[in-house]
Amino acid sequence: MERSVELAADRVVVWDHVTDGDMLSRWMDGDVSIDPRVGGSITMRRPGDSDVWGVVEHVDPGRELQWCWRTDDGLPTMVEITLEPAEDGMRLTVRETLLPWRSTTFEPRWLSGEVSLRRRGLSLAA
Repeated sequence: MERSVELAADRVVVWDHVTDGDMLSRWMDGDVSIDPRVGGSITMRRPGDSDVWGVVEHVDPGRELQWCWRTDDGLPTMVEITLEPAEDGMRLTVRETLLPWRSTTFEPRWLSGEVSLRRRGLSLAA
């Protein structure tokens, strides 16, 4: 999926809107938390829907933001946001791409439990 829109705003204003959790929450219609640096986390919660969680993969301040995320029961996607100059402001482009994903019919119980613990900041290690 890809969508572009031209905004009558400067680069700093648009960048602030895509890197601030409160502003991003209004745009994405969910409660978004983002740490807009490489390795930072991003989560989105929507009432009555599965949480989405992931990691920021690339940041070029004022130009590009990229993260990969997924739900517990969904397929992983990569979201790329780019900002480019436009005639009357900035062009914001959002592209979401399904990532390759392999699955088997067998998933060890310890794996799903460990992944769930890690997302909550916990570990099975003593």
